Amino acid sequence: MEEQLYTAQEVADMLKLKKTTVYDMIKKGTLGAVRMGKSFRIPDSELRYYFAGRDLQRGAPLTAGSPAAAGEKSADASAKGLPQYIVCGQDMILDMLCSKANSVLGENRFLRSYTGSFDGISALYNRKAAIATAHLWDKDTDTYNLPFIRILMPGERVSVYHVMKRPVCIYTAAGNPKKITSVRDFSRKDISAVSRERGSGIRVLVDSLLSQNGIEPEDVKGYDRIVHSHLAAASAVSRGEADCAVGTKSAALSFPNVECVFLKNENYDLILRKSDENKPEIARFLEVLTSAEFRSEAESLGGYDVTDMGKKIL
Repeated sequence: MEEQLYTAQEVADMLKLKKTTVYDMIKKGTLGAVRMGKSFRIPDSELRYYFAGRDLQRGAPLTAGSPAAAGEKSADASAKGLPQYIVCGQDMILDMLCSKANSVLGENRFLRSYTGSFDGISALYNRKAAIATAHLWDKDTDTYNLPFIRILMPGERVSVYHVMKRPVCIYTAAGNPKKITSVRDFSRKDISAVSRERGSGIRVLVDSLLSQNGIEPEDVKGYDRIVHSHLAAASAVSRGEADCAVGTKSAALSFPNVECVFLKNENYDLILRKSDENKPEIARFLEVLTSAEFRSEAESLGGYDVTDMGKKIL
């Protein structure tokens, strides 16, 4: 999967800064970037780091097991022969959670893999990850995650912990000039959209809502244009490349010219093998998740309902 790249101007718009300030951040190493000809492009992963307030190693690819995925000391933990655990998911709260758990343990034992819900659960099932997260809506039961976990983790005994609820909305231009009020409007001839990748929780939600309304994906103009994050979806609407997209409300807050039409509150849950719960590192990870201190830190980000954070639901 190719990572979304942003221009300095796009990042300046997101962060409400001058473009020259963004260039200064790149020069100082505060914000990582790649040179393309005479200009720079900022990877989506660097924005994740920035929004999470982290100062991580730059320049390494963000793949499961890489030092940049968990911090500068992750290679040290591997060199010492210590077990490391891959955590799948795309929300910045997971960055914070892994960083906090690593700090408590004194070693970077938890590594991040920025995969969507389906791919994360698949990695867990195939023992390529220790923890997965999901926000998969089942339209038949109007519930989240458990129906999918039962199908995607056959024969496995798993535990599921609630992380948070977060509002999902339709992104529109400021003032909602095309009066988009629901997914039904996506099939209008004067509306263009962008879509998330297959297997992501947002793609499952939108595909299901389209199906409920008798709309085929091919009837939605631009639905074959794929972006790989909530920020990228909101950015496409902000730049006028699409009239609408779907994503979390928190991502839209980075774009003053993007408005939200509320769709639903989704459950974001964490999945792991029941047999792993008693491993010391995993147990400490779960302690951080259920701590009042971490709940307060997550709540301070805004856009999340963390009332039941850490509650075991399976």
